[in-house]
Amino acid sequence: MKRDGKIAIIRKLLAGIVLLGAGCRQSVLQDTTKTVLVYEGDARAVIVLPAEPEAAEQQAADELVEHLALISGVTLPAIRTGDDIEDRLPIFIGAAADETIDALILEESDDPWSFALIADREAIHLRGLSPDGTRTAAYELLEQLGVRWFMPGETGRVVPTTDTLALDVQRTVQAPSFSYRRGPGRGDANLQWRDRLRMPGVGGRYGSHGISPLSGSRARNYFEEDPRLFALIGGERVRRQLCLTYTTDVIAENRTLQLVADHYREQLRNNPDQRVLNMGPNDGGGFCQCEKCVALDPPESKVPLRTPTPSYTDRYVWFFNQLTDVLSDEFPDVRVGFYAYGGLQMPPIAIEPRDNMAISLAPIHTCRIHGPNNPICPESNFPVWLLENWKPYVGNYIADRGYLFNLACPGFPFSMVHRLREEIPIFYDHGVRIWSADPSSAWASHNPSMYIAAKLLWNHKADVDALLNEFYELYYGPAAEPMAAYHTLMDAAIRDADHHTGSSWDMPNIYPAEIRNRARAYLEQAEELADAADGDQYGIRVEITRVSLDFLDGYCQLMARRHRHDFLGELEALEQIEAIRDRLVGDYEFPMLNARHADRLLSRFIRRMTVANAATLQDGGEIVAPFDHEWQFHIDPERWGQYTGLQKPESEGGNWQRIRTDTSWSNQGLRYYFGQTWYRQEIDVPDTHRGRTIHIWFAGVDSTAEVWLNGQFVGANHGGAEFDLNAYGSSFRAFEFDVTDVIRHGEPNIVTVRAYRPGTAELGTGGLIGPAMFYAPAE
Repeated sequence: MKRDGKIAIIRKLLAGIVLLGAGCRQSVLQDTTKTVLVYEGDARAVIVLPAEPEAAEQQAADELVEHLALISGVTLPAIRTGDDIEDRLPIFIGAAADETIDALILEESDDPWSFALIADREAIHLRGLSPDGTRTAAYELLEQLGVRWFMPGETGRVVPTTDTLALDVQRTVQAPSFSYRRGPGRGDANLQWRDRLRMPGVGGRYGSHGISPLSGSRARNYFEEDPRLFALIGGERVRRQLCLTYTTDVIAENRTLQLVADHYREQLRNNPDQRVLNMGPNDGGGFCQCEKCVALDPPESKVPLRTPTPSYTDRYVWFFNQLTDVLSDEFPDVRVGFYAYGGLQMPPIAIEPRDNMAISLAPIHTCRIHGPNNPICPESNFPVWLLENWKPYVGNYIADRGYLFNLACPGFPFSMVHRLREEIPIFYDHGVRIWSADPSSAWASHNPSMYIAAKLLWNHKADVDALLNEFYELYYGPAAEPMAAYHTLMDAAIRDADHHTGSSWDMPNIYPAEIRNRARAYLEQAEELADAADGDQYGIRVEITRVSLDFLDGYCQLMARRHRHDFLGELEALEQIEAIRDRLVGDYEFPMLNARHADRLLSRFIRRMTVANAATLQDGGEIVAPFDHEWQFHIDPERWGQYTGLQKPESEGGNWQRIRTDTSWSNQGLRYYFGQTWYRQEIDVPDTHRGRTIHIWFAGVDSTAEVWLNGQFVGANHGGAEFDLNAYGSSFRAFEFDVTDVIRHGEPNIVTVRAYRPGTAELGTGGLIGPAMFYAPAE
């Protein structure tokens, strides 16, 4: 959008322009440290392209023509090398620029995206070590003239206006801090923004899910031909992970290794410049339990940190060593890249990798809200510990593969500025040069986090406070002050919150009503200021932020109603937040949320529980007796409970503790607990529904629940018998059982639940989640 020519950046750039009189302006060039592109609406420069420009060089020229015209109203001509310049200042693009500039760039860096911007009164040279570097030089020139792209499209673009354009005389050379800088990659608006913010660079992540050719759609055919290639689990071959040690008395050579090596050898022959083979286990569990594979795993006692998934790093390091050995005769320098994630998160214990591996750190089992050095979250330092302990094995072949969004959240406000200003410089100082963190296009919820991330990835020493101040001033204009207060409040709230549960579970705790009310007051003030200003972009920007807060408010209301057993009101709140979601996706210049991501996560973590809750009371269902959110609680890691009779109503003793089901395990000191627990509650049932069918109902569990009423087993969410230790239920789904013949009307009833959490369904959740009750279904 266009801005008034009096903003601070333009005043600085036009320091040599003399203003005469209040009603007229006469421009006189007096500063020899400037080179003039446009003078009082007259084009003084011409863009010079190579005779046969590369696509990125043409893009650089097109962007210059477009933006310089928006600033000055003048369209600069674009010509090719050899055409007549006509006494104008040439702006040489890429290969049209002086090739000796490359030596100047190489003194700084050999990164292909490095560039030089050389400007004097005779010419401007924009040249990179690659066409992408040249395009980036053009964006540097535009930024020096005051252009900003705070988010995609016209909504995020800021363009000052003036009829005279002057650029500082300079010899600027820049190189990126990170060679790879992953940005949002779906949709034309996001891709354009990514280019303008100097992304993505060269290289990419290390690793992927699956090992070819035994993964994806082809895995089925291989499984049908020879199931022994795949994991042995519970005595049966299962098409989840591979058996890495497949040999027999007849087949001496590792058949799995043979197939994998043949596939990647052919891939390398077809791609001779490839240096890293990206692979890894399939996402999730199902690792092979055969004797040979298990023998490669270290004893649990030697793994320095227990996670919900045993460490399988050693067995995969062993396999990758074998693979690179087989390939080494033809491809001695090839590396295997994999995700240090889940069962491969921890460094190896007994089997040392050769100098042949590269990893992407993806610590999914630790807090994804806070950044390193935050005293409110000691575990946020764990990724740095992983980094330091992997480096002896892989050197600087380490990429960050974290999350630039709130994983498993549909897109509620989530500021990451506090985290990014610590995390990115720390990772740089530890030798990381590839930043492949999973990005987000939830612009309504994350702005300005993605902009700050992009700036730090290009220059890890960037002044974050200065970037924020510029963002507030230029993006929000007259509403800058209250919007700065809003973003500061929201960022501080999440930074200082001693809450760490994944998905959206802790949003009502991080942003309680008092915080949300203050935030709304800032936005109301900002909307008034934006509405009074010329142009509508300021108002749209504030509105998008306000609708994002509405999205959060709706979710907090939904959860409050759920915990009050107001399930029809909860359904109404769901309909409201889905309408807000649709507005953020469809009502603006481009989607302000990732539509597929938002819908999938609303469904998994919110919608299906809410719809099931409301179904109990629709068409005349009635609550008979709601359960209290506070239960008696017993941790049972060794599974003694079923043998000591904790399910029996008379088992009152045994040092039961207290736990609540309207907040997470993480918030009650059980963040790292995986295993069996017991819940117990005594509920007075009124004599008002005698003769009616009665169900016991639970909003959800993570992950398995078996239920007894008055000592009698009434059902399990896995559908099996009581004390079935190998059966697993579905997390975050409501479940219920008919207890008509067991319930005691007009007297107390004892409900006991055995809950089992085998792994991470979501970070910090566990056991019973949400309300429970006795209810009478509709007749």
